Amino acid sequence: MSRDIQLEIGERELRNGLTLLAVRNPRVQTFAAVTTLDIRGIDEPVDRMGLANLVGSCLDEGTKKHDDLELAKAAEACGASLDGSSTGGVVMAPASSQKPALALLREIILEPTFPSRQVKRVQAEVLTEIAAEEDDPRTVAARRFRRYVYGDHPLARPAQGTAATVAKLTPKDLRAYHKRLFRPAGGYVAISAPDEVEQSLDRLEKVFKSFRGDAVEHGEYPTVELSAGSHNDHVAMPREQVHIYLGHVGVRRNDPDFYVLSVMDHILGTGPGFTSRCARKLRDEQGLCYAVSAGITPSAGREPGTFTAYIGTSPEHRQRAVDGFLAEIERIRSELVSEQELEDVKQYLTGSFVFALERNSNLAAYAIRAKRFGLGFDFIHRYPDTIRSITTEQVRAAAERHLHPDRIAVISAGAS
Repeated sequence: MSRDIQLEIGERELRNGLTLLAVRNPRVQTFAAVTTLDIRGIDEPVDRMGLANLVGSCLDEGTKKHDDLELAKAAEACGASLDGSSTGGVVMAPASSQKPALALLREIILEPTFPSRQVKRVQAEVLTEIAAEEDDPRTVAARRFRRYVYGDHPLARPAQGTAATVAKLTPKDLRAYHKRLFRPAGGYVAISAPDEVEQSLDRLEKVFKSFRGDAVEHGEYPTVELSAGSHNDHVAMPREQVHIYLGHVGVRRNDPDFYVLSVMDHILGTGPGFTSRCARKLRDEQGLCYAVSAGITPSAGREPGTFTAYIGTSPEHRQRAVDGFLAEIERIRSELVSEQELEDVKQYLTGSFVFALERNSNLAAYAIRAKRFGLGFDFIHRYPDTIRSITTEQVRAAAERHLHPDRIAVISAGAS
């Protein structure tokens, strides 16, 4: 099916180091533009955890040209949806509104003012969310799991920060962070629109060519190592259920085994419905839970992700659930998956891949991902053959290389 999609993608690097990407999507009369700058977790000071998140949440709270209400009205006037993020922002609008919509995107990326009143309001909202999550056993277990797996790595930190670090942030901190890190070099702006590629690139260049700033000097990430052995920890909380996270450090997005591991994930624990082994065994056959998953590729990025298995179950079934996960992990490492399992996953992955790219915002994000990880813009056409070529022995060998049941961390929170 994906061979029928003919994506025309163009790129242009500006003198300021910003890379522009344009995808032609002639089937729609809307557009989306995504900005992703070279901002990394290591750039956020450990004593200011949550700063990047708060900056992203406040980008659209006021600019040099518009206050928050004026900005909202300007977006509404051109039918645009505008959102900031810790690394940039995204705008979606009718194709006929590209000029004003892109101007608004440029404003929130380059010219936010972080007004005190609005920052305090958003800060209070974040603190409320943090308080709620500190009382949520699933979040408590997930965060403790990441802290154990990542150690001193920035990925161990909660993106929202902690109540202590967020409470002391000021608008001045946000302005300083933005000034230091929102730079064009190494960043991307991608657009998906019905126009010709060169026309879209010209439009982006006109909007972003005045973006100035030297390249950011990033610190070095600490190395993340597999733990020497297993680890088991439980946080008692007054709840009826227990939420369990099980796993260890995973792989980067550019790992040679990534696509084989993606197939393995769907067989083991990320397949839809009851199709994965963990869902069939732990949910359907044993009735231990409603929600269960396991996978190593979803979190893979520039830095290593995690192999993570999750289940919510009754406290008396905690060990049974853990043993069930370990049995399925060992089984997929030591035995060949069936040809039918493999074929079912291949059909699902090659069939669903195209549908994930139907939205303009996903097409723009795809162009950035293809460029950032060196996939090539023709990746969408090569992907089906890559998946179809995977064998049962490759799945077993990759599982053996990357899954380590003897070095698993088991972290849970909830009822004892």
